[in-house]
Amino acid sequence: MENRNKIRPILPTEIVNGINSPAEAFQNSVLRPIIKMQSDLLMAHISAQLKTLKIDWIAFTPLKRKEALTSLLTKDQLFKSEIVGMVIGQLEVKEYTTYRANHKELGKRITQMVLNRAIDLLGSTTRFEDFIRM
Repeated sequence: MENRNKIRPILPTEIVNGINSPAEAFQNSVLRPIIKMQSDLLMAHISAQLKTLKIDWIAFTPLKRKEALTSLLTKDQLFKSEIVGMVIGQLEVKEYTTYRANHKELGKRITQMVLNRAIDLLGSTTRFEDFIRM
């Protein structure tokens, strides 16, 4: 069994400074570190979904891959809920209370951050393709 006691990464102060809203502060101080910590699991889950949908990922151009990921994370509500659930499952009770107070906006932020992270991995296709071959 994997070590469930992962430590959230500390983000550079440049990311945290200059925050404009409470949602942005929560995003940068809590959600971003969780998404970074859970990145491999999130990408593995996305790749498993791509396999389930029989999407020929390796044959896609980078633009087509971006479109497929965007569609997957914006139009498939069940899958989107799973991704958000994987992130909020790492929250502490106090953080969850903060999340629930603004869950619609924060859910959108989570989805967008995971989408951006998945798209960024397209730059190193060999790593992303490793997840696809799982």
